[in-house]
Amino acid sequence: MFCKNDFSGQQLSPVKSLGLISSLLIDAGLSGENLNEALEIIGSTVAAEAVGIFRKWFDAANTIRIDFLGSWPAKSANHSFRPESLRFEAIPASIWQKLEAHKRVYFDVNNPHLCSNDSGLCLLPIFLKENLFGFIIVCGIMEGQITSNQENFLLAVCNVFELWISNLNMAKRLDDLIEFLPNATIGIDHHGIATVWNPAVEKMTGWQAERIIGKADYEYALPFYDMRRPLICNLILQPDPKWEATYPEFRKEGDVVHSLIFVPALTGGGAFLTGSTKRMRDINGFAYGSLHIVRDITRERQIESQLHSSESMFRTITDYAGLGIALFRREKALYYNERFEELLGFSGKEITLQDLILTVYEEDREAIRFHLDKMFDGAEKKPLRLDLRARLGDDLRDYSSYAKVLDYENKLTVCFVLDDITEQKKLAHRARLNELKLYHEGRLTSLGIMAAGIAHELNQPLNTIRVVTDGFLFGRDKGWELDRDELYDSLEMISRQVLRMSEVIQNIRNFAREDRDQAFMEVDANEAVNNVFSMIGRQLEAHSISVQKILENNLPAIKTELNRLEQVIMNLVVNARQALDFCPRKIKKLWIKTSSRKGFVYIEVGDNASGISDSMTGMIFDPFFTTKDVGQGTGLGLTISQSIVTEFKGQLDVLNNDSGGATFVVKAPAVGGPH
Repeated sequence: MFCKNDFSGQQLSPVKSLGLISSLLIDAGLSGENLNEALEIIGSTVAAEAVGIFRKWFDAANTIRIDFLGSWPAKSANHSFRPESLRFEAIPASIWQKLEAHKRVYFDVNNPHLCSNDSGLCLLPIFLKENLFGFIIVCGIMEGQITSNQENFLLAVCNVFELWISNLNMAKRLDDLIEFLPNATIGIDHHGIATVWNPAVEKMTGWQAERIIGKADYEYALPFYDMRRPLICNLILQPDPKWEATYPEFRKEGDVVHSLIFVPALTGGGAFLTGSTKRMRDINGFAYGSLHIVRDITRERQIESQLHSSESMFRTITDYAGLGIALFRREKALYYNERFEELLGFSGKEITLQDLILTVYEEDREAIRFHLDKMFDGAEKKPLRLDLRARLGDDLRDYSSYAKVLDYENKLTVCFVLDDITEQKKLAHRARLNELKLYHEGRLTSLGIMAAGIAHELNQPLNTIRVVTDGFLFGRDKGWELDRDELYDSLEMISRQVLRMSEVIQNIRNFAREDRDQAFMEVDANEAVNNVFSMIGRQLEAHSISVQKILENNLPAIKTELNRLEQVIMNLVVNARQALDFCPRKIKKLWIKTSSRKGFVYIEVGDNASGISDSMTGMIFDPFFTTKDVGQGTGLGLTISQSIVTEFKGQLDVLNNDSGGATFVVKAPAVGGPH
């Protein structure tokens, strides 16, 4: 490689000059000593007075500017070269047109923006592909006096500078691309020195690029592991089976490695990262470095785990409820649970709608086919209830079915629910209507207890669903007229409770967890009360309980979650209802009152049952403590309620009231009140 000092004091030939210029530009940026020395060599070779290089660039407003990059000032005392004062508008449009046409421009004028004396100027255009990058000004060259050797030399100089600019432009484009990449990107060279650390990895780690770029000795591993160790960008260049084995996933595909790893040092307790790492090769196939792109999939894994848990719990609930549930889209079954297979006697095959219809007893097929066809055609949107018979082996079974049109994935779908009522039918023939009612209540109670045994935290939403359905069954037995709007509202309530089950699942887990930092919202306690009574008000009426609601207007908000506050109120009201059920009083009363004073909101639930003995007062909030008979309660309702109230910095207390019963009081800080 040429060195300028090797030719100090010598007259350089054009060839040697070009070699030295090329050598200097290899490591030159758009400014700096190397660039100025290259301009000096140009001036010396063609005996010029001064040389300058300028860039035509566009600012943020897309306005064209002249950017002075470097110069070789003249040594003559009577000449002053002032390239830094050159402005875009000072150059005539005719000159710009010639430069854009790849032509050199000579002129012999006194340009105060460049020179203070009359001197010939030569402007050499430099192009970046098809666009004019800028120009080199050679001062002291007159048109017609330049030799052919000088002319060829200047042409070669332009070519060398265009190669240099093209190389810088390619590097800038690569830098822009890497900076714009949304995923964290790390690059190292074959010596293990960091060369790339883009903004995405700065955001992920909190370490700025200046702390990493140019560093070796595994410096770039510290933000991820809090220790120096090889990353995959190292292992792809220098394989090490010991370190590769630390990755749960390490899959090679030629010059690419796909990986998965948990990094413990990232903020928030670490993260799971998935990565793709590329061994970078030059034109000769030499591995000059590697590029490592990673993505944080911690949240995705959490969501996947939650979805899996929710799906598993949903399947457990639907299977354990004793109801066959299926979703049909014309002939295709999108989903059906195990109970649906059992009720129809199918096993080991894909069930279709035709299978369902053919299983139904011949006399009932026409009716079910007629109604389902109308549902799939969109002509019948009302829910359908049908009693039908079907053969299960040699046995003829009785079923109660329910079908409803759903808009699932923007396509018409029918939800079909099947319940085996054969035993109920037999009981109806053997016993009075009262006995059948008791059987239904006992069966539903058993289902509720067993469901609580599987997942105590699901008890409240399942109890809500049961209360709503009990109300309709009770109304049917009492001969109440069925209100279609009320039916729809109740079905929507059931649907909302099913959606809430995934949140309710977290109750026990949240109770045992130390970290309870949750995103609370401003909640109206009156709204929570009204929501609860919209779910179970009819149930309380059915139990001959007189309800009094005393709700303060303009009640301050509470910082909590609406559904969790509803759960607390629901637990307290259900406890009061159960206490009144076992109370011999003829007039049974339950009241709920909201009020505010001194920066706190109070929710009071009271009854006139039998109260709480002194011996039980200290244990009533203990987990699994219950006064109910075996199989009648889990002893977690008040424990969970107290846990929820504690989460929003509230307090749950109990006392015996003047009516002979118990009163539970929730005290919660109002928004803007004391903390």
